[in-house]
Amino acid sequence: MNRILKNLLISIGVIVVVHIICLYKPLYQPFDQKIYDLKYRIAISERHIEDIVVIDIDEISLEKLGRYQNWPRVYFAEVIEYLSLAKLIGIDIFFGEPDTLPVYARRYYQKPDFDSTLINAILNNKNVVLVSSLNKESIFSSICPSGVGEIIADEDGVVRNGYKEINHKQTFAYTIARQIGKNFFDNKFLIHYFDLESFRRISFSDVYLQRVPKEYFTDKIVLIGGTASGLFDYHAVPFRRHFPGILIQANLVNGFIKNLKITQFPYFFILLITIFFSLLIAIFTSFYQTRVYVLVYLISFLSIFILSLVLFYNNIEFQSVRIYYSLILTIIISLIYRYRFEEREKRRLKSIFSRYYSKELLEKIIKEPPRLGGERVACTIIFADIRNFTPYTEKSTPEEVANSLNKFLTEMVMIVFKYQGRVDKFIGDCVMAVFGHPVKLKNSALNACLCAKEMVKRAEQLGLKIGVGINSGEVVSGNFGSPMRMEYTVIGDAVNLASRLEGLTKEFGVSVIIGNETYKMVSSHPTIELHFKELGKVKVKGKEEEVMIYELVF
Repeated sequence: MNRILKNLLISIGVIVVVHIICLYKPLYQPFDQKIYDLKYRIAISERHIEDIVVIDIDEISLEKLGRYQNWPRVYFAEVIEYLSLAKLIGIDIFFGEPDTLPVYARRYYQKPDFDSTLINAILNNKNVVLVSSLNKESIFSSICPSGVGEIIADEDGVVRNGYKEINHKQTFAYTIARQIGKNFFDNKFLIHYFDLESFRRISFSDVYLQRVPKEYFTDKIVLIGGTASGLFDYHAVPFRRHFPGILIQANLVNGFIKNLKITQFPYFFILLITIFFSLLIAIFTSFYQTRVYVLVYLISFLSIFILSLVLFYNNIEFQSVRIYYSLILTIIISLIYRYRFEEREKRRLKSIFSRYYSKELLEKIIKEPPRLGGERVACTIIFADIRNFTPYTEKSTPEEVANSLNKFLTEMVMIVFKYQGRVDKFIGDCVMAVFGHPVKLKNSALNACLCAKEMVKRAEQLGLKIGVGINSGEVVSGNFGSPMRMEYTVIGDAVNLASRLEGLTKEFGVSVIIGNETYKMVSSHPTIELHFKELGKVKVKGKEEEVMIYELVF
């Protein structure tokens, strides 16, 4: 099966497995939430919101107006009266019981009816929204709108989601939005938060004591709530672990009236992106070196995070944990597949090239294997043939011929290996060798010429004479044959010419003849001096034009 198709199947299989496993939310949701919180810490907006003001029951208010639990509701009544120019007043203080004194205090004096004062203030203003509870309504809910003020956190205690309704009851923030004619379509949504200082906060005591001009509140939405530590109205939000509840309500109101929320990135596109990166990683793991595919891993992981962050800056949540799971699993499976494939391929290469190369060169080939399917390469080819071997075979016994030939070929093979060449094949008493592929050489022609010189000398020591033809050029290299018998070799015009040059050594009475391309490559070598003699142009079989040839002089 095609390796790319296998990688595609691996990627799709991994994604299916990961998404089935992730149907169980605890396996991925906590990590998604952590990444979501991290993005908020990086990208939280500090833009100032001018149309929503928070009147803060803070520590200064308690210091100036006394203990909060002892505050008479006339404080709120007077503040409501003072905020008559505001567009709307939302009070995030739950009035669940009548404003009464403790039992022991009633023995000594009677408290004024501050609830009536507050009712009158609410009725006079007509733009007040009160907070209620899921379990109990405000005692003033009959005279003004109210909404439930519960803030619901996720399983880890962090408030990420807002609600339009809870248990079919309209929320406090959405009730405010509805009072000014705004609508919102989603019931549950990711809150679009602004930072702590984005909303203008004014101390309740400053408003009560009228230190802020009432005109400042003209056409503003005013929320009244507490941030004093004794009120215990703090919650964890994605970017802070201690965030006032009244500011969560302010963010909710701001989101409802301006239709702001964090939108989920479409699941279908997440799947497409996952397939793309998984396939990319699988292909690079299968086809490229370690440093390349490790770099691709890093780029892929970083790209997904940057994409997620860029989308978040545009109020889009891109859930990336399942993508990361898919990529990690793809890496593991691809590496296992690659290891098994490489081991099988190494065994195959060893079986093919062990006949052609020494052990040392074989290790080089396994590290950088050639394409067995065929490729165009530049190399130098040698043909070395024994002179007058046929008459020798006629005069000698078969055993003598075999011993002599084996000894000669063994010596020739050793010399070829010495100069990092590949013994391509034996053709009777002829040796064909290739230099420069698949083991790369700086100058294949030089190695071939040096090899030829030593072959001739060694043959003479064995009592033989040989003719050597050398030619360089582009050939097609690969594993050729049928499934029953394959042979790794080179074919092409340069090979044929090398064979013809070997045949010309008899005609010119010389030991080594090289072609013009080989001469160009080796004649100008700066360190090793070889001597050549021009033999002129000759017509060779299979060539329409004459070719220039040279003798390698000893």
